[in-house]
Amino acid sequence: MTPLLATLLLGLGAPRPAVVDVHVHTEPARYALALDVLASNGVSRFVNLSGGAPGHGLEETVQAAANHDGRIVVCANPEWRKVRLGDFGDDQARMLAVAKDAGARCVKISKALGLGVPDPDAGPDALLRVDDPRLDPLFAAAGRLGMPVFWHVADPKAFFEPATPSNERWAELQVHPDWSFADPRYPRFDDLLAAWERVLSRHPATTFIGVHFGNCAEDVDRVDRMLREHPNLYVDVAARLPEIGRHDPEKVRAMFIRHQDRILFGTDFGLHDGLMLGSVGNEQPRLPDVDLFYANHWRWFEARDRRIPHPTPIQGDWRIDAIGLPPEVLAKIYAGNALKLLWNENGPGALDRAALEQAPGPAELHSPY
Repeated sequence: MTPLLATLLLGLGAPRPAVVDVHVHTEPARYALALDVLASNGVSRFVNLSGGAPGHGLEETVQAAANHDGRIVVCANPEWRKVRLGDFGDDQARMLAVAKDAGARCVKISKALGLGVPDPDAGPDALLRVDDPRLDPLFAAAGRLGMPVFWHVADPKAFFEPATPSNERWAELQVHPDWSFADPRYPRFDDLLAAWERVLSRHPATTFIGVHFGNCAEDVDRVDRMLREHPNLYVDVAARLPEIGRHDPEKVRAMFIRHQDRILFGTDFGLHDGLMLGSVGNEQPRLPDVDLFYANHWRWFEARDRRIPHPTPIQGDWRIDAIGLPPEVLAKIYAGNALKLLWNENGPGALDRAALEQAPGPAELHSPY
């Protein structure tokens, strides 16, 4: 399905402008295919959050991206394996400087921080805290270097509740039992979010992007408050439309309009040996599923329909309500904010138009998926 056809099927008239997906996980060997698949769905550029670290894949990831006309931005990732170094924070600050020289433009912090990285100074089973002051040099360096920090803190609230059939994410947890953090040895959801906010406050000169709708899609009011209280915070919507769309659509619409300059479009699209569309279930997605995945995103953002399918069925058996944003707001969320923040550009241009005009149709995509 072409972007134009998807739009017409929604009854919205004209095709949408180019879109930037700021939340993608892939690798250099899949760059060309990822660009083709995304462009065929109206996405002209993307951010690869899985860039690696200097000496551990980052150089190859960035160099490969450079062969694609600036359509790919790469994030560096901290080296948690070095956490036992006495100067880990300073070491990772130096790593970021090297990463930027190599071509990385952003940083991605995974949920491993807080839920998996050990704290060697606090006992054999202790986990490094999200707001551990030893990490401050890393976040301060990101601010000095102008590298926005994408940060995945915690996980859906349901993952912190007992993994039983009464858990609304039971289907997903059955496929991924290691995603359950119900065990009390893990920090609680609210404690992780509170610690994260303390870091935001300590580093006002650093730009943070709270992925997965500020890591708190279940609580629109909390995300709204965080955006108001932390001017250095942006959020993306990756893999959280199933949750955001459960809220009062008028309330959500008003919030998106209010924070239109600090919300980024992202999906958690993944392309490695297989496809990931926001999450992964028992069945491997195919290319036609990618078309539906993005079409369901466009419908939620652009239409005013009620009780529509959400993009990632494994995340919950429910319907969502669309918010029908104004065109000028869509332009910012779809591309403008990301291009300004990560490409230092004022909006889509010739590169984006060419990417979409040259995008292969479904029959032209050569892929094993």
